[in-house]
Amino acid sequence: MVRITVSSPTHRTSERLYGVFFEDINHSADGGLNANMVNNYSFDGVYLNHHTWRLSGADRWRTEADPLRFWRFTNCTAESYGSEIRGDHGQILTTHCPAPPVHAHSRYARISATLPAYSNATAQSSTAQSATQHSSSPMFIENLGYNGGGKNGSEPAFSIVAGHIYDVDFQLRPVVGTFVLAVRVIGKNGEPLTETARFDCSTKDDCAAAGTAAAGTAAAGTAAAGTAAAGTAAAGTVTTSTVAASTAAAGTVTTSTVAASTAAASNIATDTAATDNTAANVNVHIEHDTNGWLHCTAQVRGIRTDYGKLHIAIEPGAEPAVELTDKPTAEPTEEPTEKPTAEPNTGPTAEPTEKPTAESTTGPTAKPTAHPTSEPTTEPTTQPAAAANPHITAHGNVLFDLDLVQFMDADYWGAGDPKWRYGKLRRDLVETIKALHPTFMRFPGGCIVEGVTPGNEYRWKDTIGALAARRPQYSIWSFKMPDGSSYCQSYQIGFYEYFCLCEDLGAKPLPTLFAGIACQSPGRDPRHMDIDSEAFRRNVIQDYLDLIEFANGNPNTSPWAAVRRDMGHPEPFGLDMIGVGNENFGADYVAKFTRISDAIHAIYPHMLCIMSAGLFPFQLPMKRTWDYARTVATAGTGALDSATGDAIIVDEHSYHSPEWFESQAHRFDNYPRCGAGVYFGEYSANGYFAGQPQTEQGANTWKSALGEAAFLTGCERNSDVVKMTSYAPLLAHIPAKGWAQNLIEFNPAHVNPTLNYEAERLFSAHVGPFTYQVDVERTATARHLYVSATGGDCSSIGNSSSCRYIKIVNTSAKAVDVTLEIERGLAALGRGTSGNNTVISTGDADNAGRSAISSKAVSSKAVSHSAVSSSTVRLEIETLSAAPTAKTTIGYRGKAEGAIIPEHRALQLPAANSLLAMKIQPYSLTLVTARW
Repeated sequence: MVRITVSSPTHRTSERLYGVFFEDINHSADGGLNANMVNNYSFDGVYLNHHTWRLSGADRWRTEADPLRFWRFTNCTAESYGSEIRGDHGQILTTHCPAPPVHAHSRYARISATLPAYSNATAQSSTAQSATQHSSSPMFIENLGYNGGGKNGSEPAFSIVAGHIYDVDFQLRPVVGTFVLAVRVIGKNGEPLTETARFDCSTKDDCAAAGTAAAGTAAAGTAAAGTAAAGTAAAGTVTTSTVAASTAAAGTVTTSTVAASTAAASNIATDTAATDNTAANVNVHIEHDTNGWLHCTAQVRGIRTDYGKLHIAIEPGAEPAVELTDKPTAEPTEEPTEKPTAEPNTGPTAEPTEKPTAESTTGPTAKPTAHPTSEPTTEPTTQPAAAANPHITAHGNVLFDLDLVQFMDADYWGAGDPKWRYGKLRRDLVETIKALHPTFMRFPGGCIVEGVTPGNEYRWKDTIGALAARRPQYSIWSFKMPDGSSYCQSYQIGFYEYFCLCEDLGAKPLPTLFAGIACQSPGRDPRHMDIDSEAFRRNVIQDYLDLIEFANGNPNTSPWAAVRRDMGHPEPFGLDMIGVGNENFGADYVAKFTRISDAIHAIYPHMLCIMSAGLFPFQLPMKRTWDYARTVATAGTGALDSATGDAIIVDEHSYHSPEWFESQAHRFDNYPRCGAGVYFGEYSANGYFAGQPQTEQGANTWKSALGEAAFLTGCERNSDVVKMTSYAPLLAHIPAKGWAQNLIEFNPAHVNPTLNYEAERLFSAHVGPFTYQVDVERTATARHLYVSATGGDCSSIGNSSSCRYIKIVNTSAKAVDVTLEIERGLAALGRGTSGNNTVISTGDADNAGRSAISSKAVSSKAVSHSAVSSSTVRLEIETLSAAPTAKTTIGYRGKAEGAIIPEHRALQLPAANSLLAMKIQPYSLTLVTARW
């Protein structure tokens, strides 16, 4: 019998011990946390050019702007236009544009189609079926969504649930002709999965109002100078009718109520239209914006549960086509990027850091063109087109511009909250993260912070403001995609959304920014900016200062804070810590950290700066960073009175084996307590540093979860120096996983909290304000037993009862009999007791027949009763136990399988000095919660 004694408190537990680390890896953002299911929603796709790989250097990592990727155009053509595009090295090139885009940073698709001849039958028909009868070649646009590519590249990925409501939202500009866009989601074989929203642009006056609008600056409501539009223009009057309102003025919202009807131009083999078979009406709203753009919105109901694809049919209007002059010919007014209007001379520059300049001021004029196909293909066929004429003539009798296409479940996270007016989040993923009770969230990375090469670094100013104002960038993790390319960061979830998510989670934000050094991992292009250059001061140091203002500043005096206010959050976000670089190391990094942190502390002396310890969790490669950090702490030159009480915090990472993590349970026992704290910012027992194969079969096993749990007991016991921990990666899309082992997996419809998640949850959701001394009797049977305890007395936790959270990890194949004594807490209740011990036993667990995933519930019985106190201690015991190779799995379709089944027992100890006898199951994690 091994005796475990929980005695007096040793220190306050770090209030930020357990957090989450979000990086857009494994399609965690687009295709995951981003509620919008449309892939390349804004026709601004930027990808990695994997065809130009070299052994090293910038030529290995090139940017490829492919604005029409992931869109299919059948019996219609599309060309991409905008006032700017990214060059081979991520630099911004100016391009010719025949009509103003929604925003100067945004591109759009110009679509041309030849509609069937007009007839009286078509004019009198209120459904698309009659129109279809006049055409043997239906015209439509499709988007499969985020399916992960590769072998799954032809699969639809829009998850539709019968009865759910879905938001439809896009920008449309009619240019030539009259038409109707019929929007819905259809199944792989063409069957309708949602109602159809029909946007009627068939009245001459209505089209004229849109098609002849005067050219002007981009998108009403956008903010100048890199604030990137903090709000939309105020809505005007609202008109409701059964047909689209004619002669609607700019700022007028037209609501057209039409029956959910037969969809035109289905792509099923017979080319016949399928019927929705629903009686509900679909409310369609059209708001007139500037430069001829129409903001089109609707809500449709799911009618079948399945995966589908977005289908936008182009149908004839109710009148003969009337060609309109394409009047918006003026080039869009180029707003000075990233300079708040209130402070035009001090804001950041728009140009990417250390990017080559374009050879021409006008940039390339050739536009990617998608040509019609008789059968849809996974990728649109593209070829260069001649420079566009500002008064372009339609290939047929319909020409229109399309941008910012959104389709999402209306029950997104924060629906109805005005602060969530831009990027929207998938509710089930947020709820799964929230169940971890994170005390902080680090974002946006990770390696995407530094970028793989200069020009690919993460620039937070490109991610805020109205969606159209955000500049997409390819992901460093593109090389892990099946085609080595197709991973674009659309930035629909940007820094504003990250801050809002932290607020909703009750977690403190930990943004991490570029430190002037590209990713230093092997095989990347780790170039260093000149620390004394103007570019470093302007694009690196100033970005840190401006971000702090964006998060915390007064909107009345700070232009960046005014951006936050205009986006919907006038209150400060309460930023009190910031990460400087990711996995950077070396003398140049130390110098850059010093330059950045000194600039921060000169204005914000209490801001805690997080310093990187590099790539590897070993003493020698970390020595330079730790020597520097401990010198700063000793000299008192770091943060003053920071949120954690530290002068500086060092960020260590490890992706090692379960055995290594178990061996590190005592890693921090001898770390100096000098004011330099530890953030173990990325950890996973995936075996990567041990050279173990990164396979799906070997990932997220119970063995790996137990190794991590043993390590976390050491973090809890040493939570006076270990201030923060977070798992990595957090999220992974099935099948778009670049990393095999992750905390939470998901497909388009369901979420899979892995066994590692279940172990993490037992720690993060049960932590008290004080850490308690734990003594484990050292015997041969206790060699693989790891224990930690936190809690508090009623006076310290502001509650009517005291509690202890005791975690016991057994990584061995044998059960261990233990006697648990909670010395101080129970002794405090022993007023007037006889001093005799009472032993309560959970009994012997019958291990026979224990499944690979769940074990049999244990019984409880009293062994002896000799205590005399009337006070009782309530015990709740939760045990997770499984075979070492056990794991949960989830496929592209369906729910997760193999979830671990926790054992729950409730006991009462009748005396203050009672002992609890327990059998700790093999390969188990046990949480004992004691309350009195």
